[in-house]
Order: sequence, then structure tokens, then C-alpha cells
Amino acid sequence: MRCALLIVALLCVTACNAKTTQSVTLTPETPAVPSSASSSSASSSSASSSNPVPSGEESSSSASSTKLVRASSATTPIAPAPVVTVTRPTCAALPQPLKTIAAPKPASVITGRVGLFVGRLTRGAKDFQFDRATWLLPDGQFPLASNFKTSVLYELMRAVDAGQVKLSEKFKITSGNQSYGRYPYDNSDVMTLAHAMIAWSDNTATDILYRRIGLSALHPLPFELGLCNTRLLLPTKAWWAAQAGFGGADFPKYALVSATRRFALAPFETQLEIAKRLDAAAQKVSAERLRQALDYGYFAGRNGGVDTMSQIDRQIQNASTPAEWARVLHKAFVNPSLSPSSAAMFREVMSHGKGKSDLHVPFKYFGGKSGNTARVLTYSGYLETLSGDRVIYVYMNDSSRNLLTRDETPQAFKLINTALRLVMRPEDLTRPKAVATPALRKP
Repeated sequence: MRCALLIVALLCVTACNAKTTQSVTLTPETPAVPSSASSSSASSSSASSSNPVPSGEESSSSASSTKLVRASSATTPIAPAPVVTVTRPTCAALPQPLKTIAAPKPASVITGRVGLFVGRLTRGAKDFQFDRATWLLPDGQFPLASNFKTSVLYELMRAVDAGQVKLSEKFKITSGNQSYGRYPYDNSDVMTLAHAMIAWSDNTATDILYRRIGLSALHPLPFELGLCNTRLLLPTKAWWAAQAGFGGADFPKYALVSATRRFALAPFETQLEIAKRLDAAAQKVSAERLRQALDYGYFAGRNGGVDTMSQIDRQIQNASTPAEWARVLHKAFVNPSLSPSSAAMFREVMSHGKGKSDLHVPFKYFGGKSGNTARVLTYSGYLETLSGDRVIYVYMNDSSRNLLTRDETPQAFKLINTALRLVMRPEDLTRPKAVATPALRKP
């Protein structure tokens, strides 16, 4: 049976590389409506962490100060997501800008693999075209960490436009949907959760919204864009449940390298079925039990060293490459399939993502996201410059020798800012001087 699965996986990879297309029908799972009993049981559990291993940008540091607030209003029933028909991608080639610039070197303190894509889009073009670009390992696949939450927001807005999700919907926090880190208040509506997902990188808010639109909802876009190395299938609690030893028969606790490899190489339909089973298993584990198993097990190296953890991360987490994720940002910000109101909401929420204060170049608009887990750090963003140019940056780092990769943010942005200066126009790098207002003389 194992050999048969490997043969099917290899055939899938070969078909993708040969640029064949095939129609696929995705039937998302029907999420269960949270019961009042399960909601009440959540109040006795805590998602706070005494171990500062990152699960989202602020999760572990602020979890202990967050309190659940119970309200009496009923949860809006969750309707099943629609069946979505997509076409397997013809793999997109790396873009060829008018000028490719040698990439700057990462600081020596940054260890492990580093991927980078920074480019200035061709003015007036809606297609994925660049005048100037620089990159490191642009086609290398990396864990996305919390950067995948940009896709959740984008597809959420598409679901709103399609009438599948209402902004007025409210959700309860239960022991099943609580993820690692802090969590939002009961009866938060869609946009409250969306802001928490992007601005605070709240994992519970993310998982609630992700399950609302369906686990298969993120994949039509990568298929449409030809992203053969982008995998978007798991809520945060699901991949952590597998790493913590709660992944069920698909992910035996002490055989995670081989189990996650089978998952990563499986055909998409098989991956989706495994993802559904894993997510169901994850929702049976309380956030506190999950935290303890991660902090004192997986994050402590009980499943192996740095290289082993990195293989597992790359094969179980949502993943992409610097160049492919740049395509996702281009679609979401430059050529979105959204109504004007939903596009405006998407831009407004994304403007609160992490990274803005670390940029040392002028810009009129910023939308971005950060992500980190143990030994993984990712940043991505979209800028509109003073002259009207559009610039995209993607930074990915895994296999780090530093468990707390968030500490390397200054060095990561030193690389990003250097690359931005290489691709931006000289006139956009000079901040306009403020015009002094002459003092009025008294008569």
C-alpha cells in the first residue's frame, strides 16, 4: 500500500512538472456548529504559555493577559461551503524582469535557508511583470508560518462578495477551536476576527475564519496562478496537533518525518482528505494540552534536531516559495477579483499587518504580514511608492539555529530594506521636505 501511494505521488509530481492540466472538484467539509456545552468548557482552559516559543507574532507574550468574555447572543449557524471546481495548474515560470540585480547577502546572524523576492512592478501592467527584481532561492519551498493568513483574508472577502459569508456573523470560542496562543472574545464578528488575524496574528481567529470558508477554499487561487509549490490546506491548530503528537493514524508521533513526507507528496485530493482528518483530530485537543505538548516536546527537540524539525515544518505547514508567494500578493493587491468595497476592506485590514515600522523606505501605502514559528521567520508586503510604483517583497527563513527567530527581525529587515533600495526609483527613496509655513507677524 505504501509503495502504491509513493507511485501515485511521483506520478502527480511528474504531471505537474510536465505542465499538464486536469479538472478537480473540491468538496469542502461541513463545519459543525459549536454547541453551548463545548463553548462553556472552553472557559476552564487557558491558552497562555510560560514558554516563549512563538506561535504567532504576539501570541505567547500576550496570551496570559487575555480573558474570555461570555455573551448570551446565539452563534450564527455555519452553512457548508460550496463545491468548488478548479483546474490543476500549468506551472508558472519565474518572471523575467527587465533588469535582474544581484541580491544582497543576509547578515551572518541569520542561519539556515534564506529565500527572498523583491521586485518593482512594471507601471500600468496588470500582469505579473517587473522592471527590476532581486532574489535569493526564489523557487525554494519554505513554511509560510502566519503569512498564509493573507490568503485566508483574501478568500474570505471573495466569499463575502459571493454571498457565502455575511459580515454580521458571530462566533463562539470553544475548546475545539482555540488554537495555540491567545484568542479573541466570544461573539466576535467576521471583521473583528479578520483584524485580529492580521494585526495580532491571532491563530484562533484565523482558524475560525478558515473553517468557515472551508479547508479547500484557499487552493483555487494557487491553481489559477500556476503555483505548483504552494500548499494551503491546514488551520494553525491542525499542523501543531500533528507536531505535538495528536495527529492520529496519519501522523504517528515518532514517525513525523516519513508521515509528513507522504502528506507533502500525495496527490491534492489525498492531501485534502488527510487535512480534514487532521483538523478533526486537532479540534479534540484543548489549547492548554496542545501548548504543553509543543513547549515541552516538539519545540524542545524531542522529535529530533534542527534538520529534522525543518523537514517536518516544510512538509506539514502551509508552504510556498518566494516567487510564488509574490504572485499571490500581486493578485490580492494589484489585480484582485473583489468588489470595490471588499477590495477596500482587504487593503485596510492588511495595512495593520506587521512590518510597516521596520521599513526604512518611503511609501504611500503598506499592506503586509509576518509569521514565525520555532526556527521559521517570514515577512511579506506590498508597497505603493510616492511616485506611484508598486513594489512586492517576500522574505523566508527556515532551518534556523535560533529557536526564537523573531529576535532576528532587525537583520531580516536590513536585508529587505537593502533589496528595496536596489529596485526602487531614486526619486522614491528621498522623502519630500516639509514646506515651512511662514510665521505671521503681528500688526
